[in-house]
Amino acid sequence: MASKDDNFNLKWRAYIEFRTILKIQPVQIFSELQGVVCVDCPSRSTGERWAARFRSGDADVTDLPRSGRPVSATTSENIALIESMVMEDKCITVNQLEQSMEISSGAIHIILTTELGYRSICGK
Repeated sequence: MASKDDNFNLKWRAYIEFRTILKIQPVQIFSELQGVVCVDCPSRSTGERWAARFRSGDADVTDLPRSGRPVSATTSENIALIESMVMEDKCITVNQLEQSMEISSGAIHIILTTELGYRSICGK
């Protein structure tokens, strides 16, 4: 599923591609993007790099698949299991969850804070 940032990147790359096809210079494209997007627009050098790729014909506006391990720890099953474990024992620690779930403490922290919205109220 594409995130907001992915959709934004797709849009500005498509804009650069179409303006490059119309033979508009990268400096002009950058100033147009700045006028519309302001803070979140790509840098001028990034725009020039993408324009050069589009001129040479070896670029696509979508991102290529990346190598590496996909995110597998923050699945809906893991989230539900961690939530049920926390509901059973409100004093359970991240280390105890890590040992029982066999996923990293960082992934557990993300699930607890980002996915479930939990936070530590009082540490011992």
